[in-house]
Amino acid sequence: MLIGGAIDKFKARLVIQGFRQREGIDYFDTYAPVVRISSIRFLIGLAAIHDLVIHQMDVKTAFLNGVLEEEVYMEQPEGFVVPGSEHKVCKLVKSLYGLKQAPKQWHQRFDEAVLSFGFKINQSDKCLYSKFDDSSNGVIICLYVDDMLIFGTNLRLVELTKEFLSSNFAMKDMGEADVILGIRIKRDNGRICLSQSHYVEKVLKKFNYLNCAPAVKRVLKYLRGTMDYGLCYGGFPSVLEGYSDASWITNVEDHTSTSGWVFLLGGGAISWASKKQTCITSSTMESEFVALAAAGREAEWLRNLVSEIPLWSKPVSPISIHCDSQATLAKAYSQVYNGKSRHLGVRHSAVRELITHGVITLEFVRSQQNLADHLTKGLSRDLVIKSAEGIGLKSISNL
Repeated sequence: MLIGGAIDKFKARLVIQGFRQREGIDYFDTYAPVVRISSIRFLIGLAAIHDLVIHQMDVKTAFLNGVLEEEVYMEQPEGFVVPGSEHKVCKLVKSLYGLKQAPKQWHQRFDEAVLSFGFKINQSDKCLYSKFDDSSNGVIICLYVDDMLIFGTNLRLVELTKEFLSSNFAMKDMGEADVILGIRIKRDNGRICLSQSHYVEKVLKKFNYLNCAPAVKRVLKYLRGTMDYGLCYGGFPSVLEGYSDASWITNVEDHTSTSGWVFLLGGGAISWASKKQTCITSSTMESEFVALAAAGREAEWLRNLVSEIPLWSKPVSPISIHCDSQATLAKAYSQVYNGKSRHLGVRHSAVRELITHGVITLEFVRSQQNLADHLTKGLSRDLVIKSAEGIGLKSISNL
């Protein structure tokens, strides 16, 4: 099916009855890693900085490529029973759709193929593969089940990678990246923007915007008014920076607070969260510290991710996290935690360790300039617009 909803082609597929499998007998592990959406946005921001080529490919019937390690038998498919051998069953050599281990075996098969071609796996995201020479020319592949984006420093290297993949798997070359995971990619004058306008339009049609209930109409009206907005990466600044904030006791029923953080690269947000805190805090400073610890964990993951990206300059500098609470910053730089709350003591030790090892640095920012402020509480219209522009959320109707 195409993006607009039109039918492109019809498919018929043999699917095995995986629900009849028994754990420990004909299957063991069933995990199937996929690339994090934060990793994709990071690579988009990196592409804006280094003007990388971005192409897209799709693996046809990806799960059929996996080689089985267990003994699995299936009944002969209806309509394809061999005359005179009706009592016999089929022994599977390769995966079929429906098998519980099919996603895992496909990922394992893809790993073996790209590693044999000289690619290296990023240990922070097992679905990122990179291959670079001494002159920093190379390719990065990110895989989401059977969809992949290929980032290259030049078109020749991207084409060589596509030829290699096509020689190992049945591939569909989709050319320059257009839509990945329902997100449209647009390039214009050095900027790269991510948009879901086509998806919003589909939602408005599905719920009949003009004739829906008033409460629903209010939400859909907001979607319609922001349909042409997208995350834009302009390539500057070319450093990772973060913002952390919290709102104390936002839920009066269970007295929990809300944490919010956002990280930016190249002028656009690549990772963010707005979550209810799992512990009860007794002050604004404590709730801010819980949010800061969560932002610190994400910063540590991002730093580990970029440390294995050859295009990122080495040594990797600490990631700056901005916080609008001076009391929280003072507590973070304090050598000793003398409070009575064990959950805060653990977080204090974690933040201190990140600072000591040069993973993060902390800086004060006023609440009006804190780009994570809108993730924790309701703000006035002007501040919401200001925060949106700060994280790279802009109208792309003119692109």
